[in-house]
Amino acid sequence: MEKIVENLRQGNDVRANLIEARQRLKQAGEKEFLKKLLAETPDFIGELLHNEDPKVRKNAALLMGDLRLEEMLDALYQTYLQEETLFIRKDYLKAMDQMNLSAYQQRLEQRLEEMTHQEVSEENQKHYREELFVLRKIVLRNRKRKQHTFTGFGKKYDVILTTNRNHREVTARQAEGKRVSMVPLGVKVQEADLKQIMQILTFRELLFLLDIQTVEAEPEKAAETLAGSDLLKLLEGAHDKTGILEGPALSEVPERTLGTGKVIADPFYFRISVVGRMPLDKRSAFIKKISFELEQRTGHRLVNTASDYEIEIRLVERKDGTFLPLVKLYTLKDERFSYRKESIAASIHPSEAAVIAALTKPYLKEKNQVLDPFCGVGTMLMERDRAVKAGSMYGIDIFGEAIQKARENTALAGKEINYINRDFFDFTHEYLFDEIFTNMPVRGKKTREEQDMLYQRFFEKASRVLKREGIMVLYSNEKGYIKKQIRLNEGWKLLKEFCMNEKEDFSVYVIKWMDSE
Repeated sequence: MEKIVENLRQGNDVRANLIEARQRLKQAGEKEFLKKLLAETPDFIGELLHNEDPKVRKNAALLMGDLRLEEMLDALYQTYLQEETLFIRKDYLKAMDQMNLSAYQQRLEQRLEEMTHQEVSEENQKHYREELFVLRKIVLRNRKRKQHTFTGFGKKYDVILTTNRNHREVTARQAEGKRVSMVPLGVKVQEADLKQIMQILTFRELLFLLDIQTVEAEPEKAAETLAGSDLLKLLEGAHDKTGILEGPALSEVPERTLGTGKVIADPFYFRISVVGRMPLDKRSAFIKKISFELEQRTGHRLVNTASDYEIEIRLVERKDGTFLPLVKLYTLKDERFSYRKESIAASIHPSEAAVIAALTKPYLKEKNQVLDPFCGVGTMLMERDRAVKAGSMYGIDIFGEAIQKARENTALAGKEINYINRDFFDFTHEYLFDEIFTNMPVRGKKTREEQDMLYQRFFEKASRVLKREGIMVLYSNEKGYIKKQIRLNEGWKLLKEFCMNEKEDFSVYVIKWMDSE
């Protein structure tokens, strides 16, 4: 490191040595060592901000940020304002972002306001967007602002409820509206009552439809179409209109006068996502361009941010390359599964567990004594009990962390479930169960032979813990092993099979135990 610093002082291959210094900082102890070396002659590092090579200026700024040289903050800020090479302006901001910017908040707010209203040529838009993105991230992180509050429960909306494709009818039967129909993404409900919709457990997401059905694949046209739709009308009509922002320099957002005569500023913070076949690199560029254009065309009533966004504009790609626009409101709180605060990687989504419970409801009985031998965080038992009130419930799992999380979730739900941290194959109980309701373990790193043996042992054990004519509801992607065990033991009878996901071969099996001897 001493040689690198000496080369920098002597002006030898400055750019390469700056890059090498930044690389070396990843090694333990090098950061403090370099700060000590630079402290001996503090002025020369600041002089690099005025080097004729823009990439030297860039890497010098980033090095200051890496080292958190707070004493260089003012120099960084002044150089940033004076920098004429557009492609490195964002790097000054990135460097400053690693330091304490509380004293610069108002100035950065004002800078953001200037950029918001700045006219930019086509050739400079890419660098402008990059700078604006970093600047806004800094400003928003340090700005105290209140989220919008959703207040639209008294209104009717056209929505799509995403759900299991193979069993959309389960959700459709529960939905109320002017018209309910099944679409590729799930269930479409026109003029839906959200209070009623939010009582349905079998959908995963609620997405709002706009008065446009198609968005073009060209960013400028797509933004123009979205800006001309009822998007802003939807947002403003579904949310409160006061107390949106706190902090200086709020004129970055156009002021509007409400019927009350009160003047407010209330941008909606959004992100855009693309679902479809578009390649990742092309998708990223497309999202950046359309986000920028949408901000401009809505007069910054919509503000793009990578985090802490309130709405997601989701563009679902069609076969012809156009998109269906959908809106997800994060301001609309989904309390349907509020008990599920804890989860693990293998956890089933609660809406999928709810679908399984709804499909198998005809085979479930009230007051049944229910066992989940691979309970995870308890989701399957929770949703089974919500579908048909169970009697005593037991959850077993060999993974101690899952059991602890299951207990926490169950306490939040106000339910009583007995959880045991044990291997199912070592489990014993004083009485037999009416029902097994479980999400079977996936194969993971097991060999086919090991998975085959797991299912053999499971069926043997299940026959010893179930009552005669007891029921098993198994969610599994191992059809072959399940059918094999039923074939080998006439005591098991397959009552029903529901295909849940053809691609991953998941199904739900309802199996009856006929012989307990």
